[in-house]
Amino acid sequence: MKFIRVLFVIIVVVIIGGYLVSDYVFDAAANKVLPLIVQRLADQGILVTDYDFEKIRFASLRTISAMNVQADMSLRRGKAEESYKASFYAEKINLHIANIFHPAARISSDNFRLRVENADDIPGATFGRFEHGYIEFCEPIYLSNPRRGLHSIFQNMGDLFKEKDVPPKAILRAQVTFKVRGRESQAYLYTKRENGASSLRFEEKDIRRMADTFDLELSDDEVHIISRYPVRAPIIMRITSDAKETAHTAHRKNRNAPEDAYRHVLWSFLLTQKFGESFAEQVTDAHEVLPTNTAAERQMDFHNNSIGRLYAERGETRDRILWLVANDRRVIKSPQEVNVLQGAR
Repeated sequence: MKFIRVLFVIIVVVIIGGYLVSDYVFDAAANKVLPLIVQRLADQGILVTDYDFEKIRFASLRTISAMNVQADMSLRRGKAEESYKASFYAEKINLHIANIFHPAARISSDNFRLRVENADDIPGATFGRFEHGYIEFCEPIYLSNPRRGLHSIFQNMGDLFKEKDVPPKAILRAQVTFKVRGRESQAYLYTKRENGASSLRFEEKDIRRMADTFDLELSDDEVHIISRYPVRAPIIMRITSDAKETAHTAHRKNRNAPEDAYRHVLWSFLLTQKFGESFAEQVTDAHEVLPTNTAAERQMDFHNNSIGRLYAERGETRDRILWLVANDRRVIKSPQEVNVLQGAR
Protein backbone atom coordinates (compact mmCIF):
# COMPACT_ATOMS: atom_id res chain seq x y z
CA MET A 1 0.00 0.00 0.00
CA LYS A 2 2.85 2.37 0.84
CA PHE A 3 4.35 1.83 -2.60
CA ILE A 4 0.98 2.64 -4.25
CA ARG A 5 0.63 5.85 -2.22
CA VAL A 6 4.15 6.96 -3.17
CA LEU A 7 3.52 6.13 -6.82
CA PHE A 8 0.24 8.09 -6.73
CA VAL A 9 2.01 11.15 -5.27
CA ILE A 10 4.71 10.94 -7.95
CA ILE A 11 2.09 10.75 -10.74
CA VAL A 12 0.23 13.77 -9.31
CA VAL A 13 3.45 15.78 -9.08
CA VAL A 14 4.40 14.88 -12.65
CA ILE A 15 0.96 15.79 -13.99
CA ILE A 16 0.81 19.12 -12.12
CA GLY A 17 4.39 19.88 -13.07
CA GLY A 18 3.60 19.02 -16.68
CA TYR A 19 0.73 21.48 -16.75
CA LEU A 20 2.90 24.21 -15.18
CA VAL A 21 5.91 23.83 -17.45
CA SER A 22 4.20 22.52 -20.60
CA ASP A 23 4.54 25.78 -22.52
CA TYR A 24 8.30 25.76 -22.03
CA VAL A 25 8.96 22.05 -22.44
CA PHE A 26 6.70 21.49 -25.45
CA ASP A 27 7.79 24.67 -27.20
CA ALA A 28 11.40 23.54 -26.91
CA ALA A 29 10.52 20.03 -28.10
CA ALA A 30 8.51 21.38 -31.03
CA ASN A 31 11.45 23.43 -32.20
CA LYS A 32 13.41 20.18 -32.49
CA VAL A 33 10.70 17.89 -33.86
CA LEU A 34 8.93 20.16 -36.34
CA PRO A 35 11.93 20.45 -38.71
CA LEU A 36 11.90 16.63 -38.99
CA ILE A 37 8.20 16.65 -39.90
CA VAL A 38 8.82 19.43 -42.41
CA GLN A 39 11.49 17.31 -44.09
CA ARG A 40 9.10 14.34 -44.25
CA LEU A 41 6.47 16.54 -45.91
CA ALA A 42 9.08 17.73 -48.41
CA ASP A 43 9.66 14.10 -49.40
CA GLN A 44 5.94 14.03 -50.34
CA GLY A 45 6.18 17.17 -52.50
CA ILE A 46 4.82 19.52 -49.80
CA LEU A 47 7.42 22.23 -49.29
CA VAL A 48 6.70 24.15 -46.08
CA THR A 49 8.10 27.67 -46.45
CA ASP A 50 6.94 29.03 -43.09
CA TYR A 51 5.09 27.76 -40.02
CA ASP A 52 4.04 29.00 -36.61
CA PHE A 53 1.83 28.09 -33.65
CA GLU A 54 0.53 29.94 -30.62
CA LYS A 55 1.40 27.41 -27.92
CA ILE A 56 1.50 23.74 -27.05
CA ARG A 57 -0.31 22.50 -23.94
CA PHE A 58 -1.93 19.53 -22.22
CA ALA A 59 -5.57 19.37 -23.38
CA SER A 60 -6.17 16.37 -21.09
CA LEU A 61 -4.15 13.80 -19.22
CA ARG A 62 -3.43 11.92 -22.45
CA THR A 63 -3.72 14.63 -25.10
CA ILE A 64 -1.23 17.30 -26.09
CA SER A 65 -2.49 20.06 -28.41
CA ALA A 66 -0.70 22.60 -30.58
CA MET A 67 -2.93 25.68 -30.79
CA ASN A 68 -3.54 27.92 -33.82
CA VAL A 69 -1.09 26.21 -36.15
CA GLN A 70 -0.35 28.04 -39.42
CA ALA A 71 1.80 27.09 -42.38
CA ASP A 72 2.57 28.41 -45.84
CA MET A 73 3.44 25.78 -48.42
CA SER A 74 4.45 25.21 -51.99
CA LEU A 75 2.86 22.10 -53.48
CA ARG A 76 5.04 20.39 -56.05
CA ARG A 77 3.08 18.73 -58.86
CA GLY A 78 4.64 16.45 -61.44
CA LYS A 79 7.84 18.09 -62.55
CA ALA A 80 9.88 19.75 -59.82
CA GLU A 81 9.46 23.23 -61.35
CA GLU A 82 5.64 23.03 -61.26
CA SER A 83 4.47 24.25 -57.85
CA TYR A 84 1.46 26.02 -56.39
CA LYS A 85 1.19 28.12 -53.24
CA ALA A 86 -1.05 26.95 -50.44
CA SER A 87 -1.84 27.89 -46.85
CA PHE A 88 -2.91 25.76 -43.90
CA TYR A 89 -4.47 26.65 -40.56
CA ALA A 90 -5.71 24.44 -37.73
CA GLU A 91 -7.33 25.56 -34.52
CA LYS A 92 -5.75 22.53 -32.84
CA ILE A 93 -3.47 19.67 -33.80
CA ASN A 94 -3.74 16.96 -31.18
CA LEU A 95 -1.39 14.20 -30.12
CA HIS A 96 -3.34 11.49 -28.26
CA ILE A 97 -1.26 9.08 -26.17
CA ALA A 98 -2.41 5.64 -27.34
CA ASN A 99 0.04 3.41 -25.51
CA ILE A 100 2.18 4.32 -22.53
CA PHE A 101 4.21 1.12 -22.12
CA HIS A 102 5.12 0.99 -25.83
CA PRO A 103 5.04 4.74 -26.51
CA ALA A 104 2.63 5.49 -29.33
CA ALA A 105 0.28 8.32 -30.25
CA ARG A 106 -2.57 9.15 -32.64
CA ILE A 107 -2.89 12.47 -34.45
CA SER A 108 -6.02 14.52 -35.07
CA SER A 109 -6.79 18.08 -36.14
CA ASP A 110 -9.79 20.25 -35.25
CA ASN A 111 -11.25 22.98 -37.46
CA PHE A 112 -8.57 22.99 -40.15
CA ARG A 113 -8.60 24.76 -43.48
CA LEU A 114 -6.42 24.34 -46.54
CA ARG A 115 -6.44 26.71 -49.49
CA VAL A 116 -4.59 26.31 -52.79
CA GLU A 117 -4.09 29.48 -54.80
CA ASN A 118 -5.43 29.48 -58.37
CA ALA A 119 -6.56 25.86 -58.05
CA ASP A 120 -8.79 26.28 -61.11
CA ASP A 121 -5.68 26.77 -63.25
CA ILE A 122 -4.17 23.46 -62.19
CA PRO A 123 -4.85 20.71 -64.77
CA GLY A 124 -7.02 18.00 -63.24
CA ALA A 125 -7.45 19.93 -59.98
CA THR A 126 -10.28 18.95 -57.71
CA PHE A 127 -10.83 21.04 -54.59
CA GLY A 128 -9.35 24.50 -54.15
CA ARG A 129 -10.42 24.89 -50.53
CA PHE A 130 -11.02 22.71 -47.49
CA GLU A 131 -12.78 24.44 -44.60
CA HIS A 132 -14.32 23.53 -41.22
CA GLY A 133 -12.33 20.33 -41.39
CA TYR A 134 -11.68 17.52 -38.95
CA ILE A 135 -9.22 14.72 -39.50
CA GLU A 136 -8.14 11.86 -37.30
CA PHE A 137 -5.56 9.17 -38.00
CA CYS A 138 -6.76 6.12 -36.11
CA GLU A 139 -3.57 4.09 -36.48
CA PRO A 140 -1.06 4.96 -33.74
CA ILE A 141 2.46 6.08 -34.54
CA TYR A 142 5.01 4.20 -32.42
CA LEU A 143 7.85 6.41 -31.25
CA SER A 144 10.22 3.49 -31.71
CA ASN A 145 9.64 3.75 -35.49
CA PRO A 146 7.89 7.07 -36.32
CA ARG A 147 9.02 7.00 -39.94
CA ARG A 148 6.99 3.84 -40.55
CA GLY A 149 3.90 5.40 -38.94
CA LEU A 150 4.16 8.57 -41.03
CA HIS A 151 4.63 6.52 -44.19
CA SER A 152 1.46 4.56 -43.38
CA ILE A 153 -0.51 7.81 -42.89
CA PHE A 154 0.63 9.27 -46.20
CA GLN A 155 -0.10 5.99 -47.99
CA ASN A 156 -3.58 5.76 -46.49
CA MET A 157 -4.51 9.36 -47.37
CA GLY A 158 -3.07 9.01 -50.85
CA ASP A 159 -5.18 5.90 -51.48
CA LEU A 160 -8.30 7.65 -50.13
CA PHE A 161 -7.88 10.49 -52.61
CA LYS A 162 -7.28 7.98 -55.38
CA GLU A 163 -10.82 6.83 -54.52
CA LYS A 164 -9.79 3.42 -53.34
CA ASP A 165 -11.49 1.44 -50.61
CA VAL A 166 -8.89 1.39 -47.85
CA PRO A 167 -8.63 0.03 -44.30
CA PRO A 168 -10.50 2.37 -41.92
CA LYS A 169 -7.40 4.13 -40.60
CA ALA A 170 -8.56 7.74 -41.02
CA ILE A 171 -11.63 9.88 -40.43
CA LEU A 172 -12.08 13.00 -42.55
CA ARG A 173 -14.83 15.60 -42.62
CA ALA A 174 -14.62 18.95 -44.41
CA GLN A 175 -16.49 21.41 -46.59
CA VAL A 176 -14.80 21.62 -49.98
CA THR A 177 -15.14 24.34 -52.60
CA PHE A 178 -14.49 24.27 -56.34
CA LYS A 179 -15.35 26.30 -59.40
CA VAL A 180 -16.87 25.60 -62.80
CA ARG A 181 -16.71 28.45 -65.31
CA GLY A 182 -16.32 31.08 -62.61
CA ARG A 183 -19.15 29.78 -60.41
CA GLU A 184 -18.43 28.37 -56.95
CA SER A 185 -20.15 25.55 -55.11
CA GLN A 186 -19.54 23.77 -51.82
CA ALA A 187 -20.05 20.19 -50.76
CA TYR A 188 -19.56 18.11 -47.61
CA LEU A 189 -16.75 15.60 -48.08
CA TYR A 190 -16.49 12.74 -45.60
CA THR A 191 -15.15 9.24 -45.08
CA LYS A 192 -17.70 6.45 -45.01
CA ARG A 193 -17.01 3.09 -43.42
CA GLU A 194 -18.69 0.22 -45.22
CA ASN A 195 -17.98 -3.52 -45.30
CA GLY A 196 -14.81 -3.12 -43.27
CA ALA A 197 -13.30 -0.41 -45.52
CA SER A 198 -13.38 3.39 -45.77
CA SER A 199 -13.85 5.59 -48.81
CA LEU A 200 -14.62 9.22 -49.60
CA ARG A 201 -18.19 10.34 -50.26
CA PHE A 202 -20.31 13.38 -51.08
CA GLU A 203 -23.87 13.92 -49.90
CA GLU A 204 -26.23 13.44 -52.86
CA LYS A 205 -28.14 16.61 -51.94
CA ASP A 206 -24.89 18.56 -52.41
CA ILE A 207 -24.45 17.10 -55.90
CA ARG A 208 -27.95 18.27 -56.86
CA ARG A 209 -27.21 21.74 -55.51
CA MET A 210 -23.97 21.84 -57.51
CA ALA A 211 -25.82 20.87 -60.67
CA ASP A 212 -28.25 23.75 -60.13
CA THR A 213 -25.36 26.17 -59.51
CA PHE A 214 -23.55 25.10 -62.68
CA ASP A 215 -26.76 24.88 -64.75
CA LEU A 216 -26.39 21.15 -65.42
CA GLU A 217 -29.11 18.52 -65.68
CA LEU A 218 -28.22 15.30 -63.85
CA SER A 219 -30.24 12.12 -63.51
CA ASP A 220 -30.62 10.41 -60.14
CA ASP A 221 -28.25 7.68 -61.35
CA GLU A 222 -25.62 10.29 -62.25
CA VAL A 223 -25.98 11.93 -58.84
CA HIS A 224 -25.43 8.57 -57.17
CA ILE A 225 -22.31 7.84 -59.22
CA ILE A 226 -20.77 11.27 -58.65
CA SER A 227 -21.44 11.09 -54.90
CA ARG A 228 -19.38 7.88 -54.79
CA TYR A 229 -16.48 9.43 -56.74
CA PRO A 230 -16.08 12.84 -55.07
CA VAL A 231 -12.52 13.45 -56.25
CA ARG A 232 -13.72 13.08 -59.85
CA ALA A 233 -16.85 15.18 -59.29
CA PRO A 234 -15.36 18.63 -60.08
CA ILE A 235 -13.69 17.30 -63.22
CA ILE A 236 -16.87 15.53 -64.39
CA MET A 237 -18.85 18.73 -63.96
CA ARG A 238 -16.23 20.86 -65.70
CA ILE A 239 -16.14 18.45 -68.64
CA THR A 240 -19.96 18.36 -68.80
CA SER A 241 -20.19 22.15 -68.72
CA ASP A 242 -17.34 22.49 -71.22
CA ALA A 243 -18.98 20.14 -73.75
CA LYS A 244 -22.33 21.89 -73.37
CA GLU A 245 -20.89 25.38 -73.86
CA THR A 246 -18.57 24.33 -76.71
CA ALA A 247 -21.39 22.70 -78.67
CA HIS A 248 -23.69 25.69 -78.11
CA THR A 249 -21.01 28.13 -79.28
CA ALA A 250 -20.28 26.03 -82.39
CA HIS A 251 -23.97 25.96 -83.30
CA ARG A 252 -24.32 29.69 -82.73
CA LYS A 253 -21.46 30.35 -85.13
CA ASN A 254 -22.67 27.81 -87.70
CA ARG A 255 -26.34 26.78 -87.65
CA ASN A 256 -25.45 23.63 -89.62
CA ALA A 257 -23.33 22.34 -86.75
CA PRO A 258 -25.34 19.54 -85.04
CA GLU A 259 -25.33 20.88 -81.47
CA ASP A 260 -26.81 17.87 -79.67
CA ALA A 261 -24.69 15.30 -81.48
CA TYR A 262 -21.54 17.37 -81.03
CA ARG A 263 -22.24 17.85 -77.30
CA HIS A 264 -22.67 14.13 -76.65
CA VAL A 265 -19.73 12.99 -78.75
CA LEU A 266 -17.40 15.62 -77.24
CA TRP A 267 -18.64 14.94 -73.69
CA SER A 268 -18.09 11.20 -73.99
CA PHE A 269 -14.74 11.75 -75.74
CA LEU A 270 -13.42 13.99 -72.93
CA LEU A 271 -14.68 11.71 -70.15
CA THR A 272 -13.01 8.73 -71.82
CA GLN A 273 -9.74 10.62 -72.21
CA LYS A 274 -9.75 11.49 -68.52
CA PHE A 275 -11.22 8.43 -66.82
CA GLY A 276 -11.16 5.61 -69.35
CA GLU A 277 -13.84 3.89 -71.43
CA SER A 278 -15.59 1.95 -68.67
CA PHE A 279 -16.20 4.86 -66.32
CA ALA A 280 -17.15 7.21 -69.16
CA GLU A 281 -19.77 4.72 -70.32
CA GLN A 282 -21.08 4.37 -66.79
CA VAL A 283 -21.58 8.15 -66.43
CA THR A 284 -23.05 8.78 -69.88
CA ASP A 285 -25.40 5.80 -69.70
CA ALA A 286 -26.67 7.06 -66.34
CA HIS A 287 -27.44 10.44 -67.88
CA GLU A 288 -29.60 9.06 -70.68
CA VAL A 289 -32.31 7.77 -68.35
CA LEU A 290 -33.62 11.33 -67.92
CA PRO A 291 -37.39 11.32 -68.48
CA THR A 292 -37.15 14.42 -70.70
CA ASN A 293 -35.72 12.27 -73.53
CA THR A 294 -37.92 10.49 -76.06
CA ALA A 295 -37.05 6.92 -77.01
CA ALA A 296 -35.47 8.10 -80.28
CA GLU A 297 -33.47 10.84 -78.53
CA ARG A 298 -32.26 8.35 -75.96
CA GLN A 299 -31.13 5.89 -78.64
CA MET A 300 -29.40 8.68 -80.55
CA ASP A 301 -27.53 9.83 -77.42
CA PHE A 302 -26.45 6.30 -76.45
CA HIS A 303 -25.10 5.81 -79.96
CA ASN A 304 -23.24 9.13 -80.14
CA ASN A 305 -21.76 8.58 -76.68
CA SER A 306 -20.28 5.32 -77.99
CA ILE A 307 -18.81 7.21 -80.96
CA GLY A 308 -17.13 9.64 -78.55
CA ARG A 309 -15.54 6.75 -76.67
CA LEU A 310 -14.38 5.27 -79.99
CA TYR A 311 -12.69 8.55 -80.98
CA ALA A 312 -10.88 8.69 -77.62
CA GLU A 313 -9.71 5.09 -77.85
CA ARG A 314 -8.55 5.79 -81.42
CA GLY A 315 -6.42 8.69 -80.20
CA GLU A 316 -8.24 11.50 -81.97
CA THR A 317 -7.58 15.07 -80.81
CA ARG A 318 -10.19 17.45 -79.48
CA ASP A 319 -9.81 19.95 -82.31
CA ARG A 320 -10.92 17.27 -84.81
CA ILE A 321 -14.13 16.26 -83.04
CA LEU A 322 -16.42 18.85 -84.62
CA TRP A 323 -15.18 17.98 -88.10
CA LEU A 324 -15.66 14.26 -87.39
CA VAL A 325 -19.19 14.82 -86.08
CA ALA A 326 -20.08 16.75 -89.22
CA ASN A 327 -18.51 14.25 -91.64
CA ASP A 328 -18.61 10.81 -90.03
CA ARG A 329 -21.69 8.96 -91.30
CA ARG A 330 -21.80 6.88 -88.16
CA VAL A 331 -22.76 9.93 -86.09
CA ILE A 332 -26.53 10.32 -85.70
CA LYS A 333 -27.31 14.01 -86.05
CA SER A 334 -31.05 14.04 -85.29
CA PRO A 335 -33.69 11.74 -83.75
CA GLN A 336 -35.35 11.45 -87.19
CA GLU A 337 -32.31 9.51 -88.38
CA VAL A 338 -33.01 6.92 -85.66
CA ASN A 339 -36.51 6.41 -87.03
CA VAL A 340 -35.16 6.10 -90.56
CA LEU A 341 -32.59 3.52 -89.46
CA GLN A 342 -35.27 1.53 -87.62
CA GLY A 343 -37.51 1.65 -90.71
CA ALA A 344 -34.64 0.42 -92.90
CA ARG A 345 -34.28 -2.61 -90.67
